Amino acid sequence: MLENTNPDVADVDRKRSGATAPHIIGLNGSPHRAGNTATLMGWVLEGCAEAGASVEWIHVADYDIQYCRGCFTCLREGECPIGDDFAGVRDRLLAADGIVVGSPVYEGHATAQLKTLMDRLTLLVLYTDTFARQRSVGVATSGLAPTRSTARVADLFGHCSGTIGAKVASLAEGYRPLTVADFPRLPRRARALGRRLVRDIWHFRAFSLKRAWIGFLRGLLRRFVVERHPDQFAGVIRIWRERRRKSTSTRGRVWYSRSARG
Repeated sequence: MLENTNPDVADVDRKRSGATAPHIIGLNGSPHRAGNTATLMGWVLEGCAEAGASVEWIHVADYDIQYCRGCFTCLREGECPIGDDFAGVRDRLLAADGIVVGSPVYEGHATAQLKTLMDRLTLLVLYTDTFARQRSVGVATSGLAPTRSTARVADLFGHCSGTIGAKVASLAEGYRPLTVADFPRLPRRARALGRRLVRDIWHFRAFSLKRAWIGFLRGLLRRFVVERHPDQFAGVIRIWRERRRKSTSTRGRVWYSRSARG
């Protein structure tokens, strides 16, 4: 039977089948809980909610997340040894179906708060594709600086459904708060992107040329580095094996359910 490719009809079919509504996390990398970045993220999350998703916020600045020490314990044991809030934040992100990650542009990059979290995630993401099942959206704000490259940090947090940015300074007025009056089209664009994120979660397609290339490189890394040094990568190998076991179990359940329906 061919899959229904009409997003609206397919969404109804999925809801009737009892599928759980997607859960979206807004990961705010700004030091401000209610600044311009949070405003733009909020419009995206409104679109997610309009499409039927549940949403919650994680304000990175509220948590004690220390710098990565470069000890490689995560590769050997599969867990970071630093006793701070990192593991709790990571687990909430992993439990989400989608992540809207936002940051103001600081010197052409994401904030130190968000970058510190990303540094703690990077090694396991590199070796184990930690956010393989998530979709993401990138949000960035600035005065006059380009926003696209900062918004692309969303690539770390899953298959990116799109990015959106806003420049809030002008020569005449200086820095301005992000308001509907000054940016009348932006909320509509942001909400549309939020709805797109939810649709992409409903109709997840893991394949892309970029991720296929990354997967090929990860396979080479596994063959020529990880498997030749199992003691150094024991945690990575354990994560692979657990994921393969869960994947095999899931495929078996899907095959059984389809066979039972005839």
